[in-house]
Amino acid sequence: MANGKFKIKGTKDFLVASVFCGFMCIWSIRDAWFPTEKVLKRHPLEFPVSFKTSGVVKEIHVKPKEEIKGKILLASLSDDAYRAKVTEAEAAFEAAKAAKDPAAEEKWAALMKAREELSLCSIYNTDYKVKTTHGEDVLHGVVERITAAPATHIDAGAAVMIIKPADTFYLFNKTLAVLMFIGTLVSLIFHRIASK
Repeated sequence: MANGKFKIKGTKDFLVASVFCGFMCIWSIRDAWFPTEKVLKRHPLEFPVSFKTSGVVKEIHVKPKEEIKGKILLASLSDDAYRAKVTEAEAAFEAAKAAKDPAAEEKWAALMKAREELSLCSIYNTDYKVKTTHGEDVLHGVVERITAAPATHIDAGAAVMIIKPADTFYLFNKTLAVLMFIGTLVSLIFHRIASK
């Protein structure tokens, strides 16, 4: 040991480690930068938010690049016509109930439907569940862009805004790719040293 040189027995362990790290690096690069359709379905890069009913956009309650978490009202439709339907259905139900009309159950069902339609005039981020590797989670992330303006008519299902979900999947894979690349290089260097 006087000369300060180390003797490492040459084995193929470092070569096996470099092949493993190289494979993991390529796999991580594919998932992080070139995701397949299956990966994109599970971890969408963009999530379109839309109303489940048609109407005129009353107000957009968030701005582009705004982060959303918790329960946040995202957008609302003009709901005057829906409120009028609820008032009308309530009056019809009360009248049928007071007259002990057998159609009172139908009027109750109509009232519940009118209330449900009224509730569809507001979009909350909690209305959406996003599937991730951790299970289902309430939609949270950053508002990427707004695709509808107030006072414009929008059809049911048409995107009002696009949200970039907060998902650590891509960040994890990018980090893993870098670490596995470093692991591949280090393993190859040690294999080279051990082979001398």
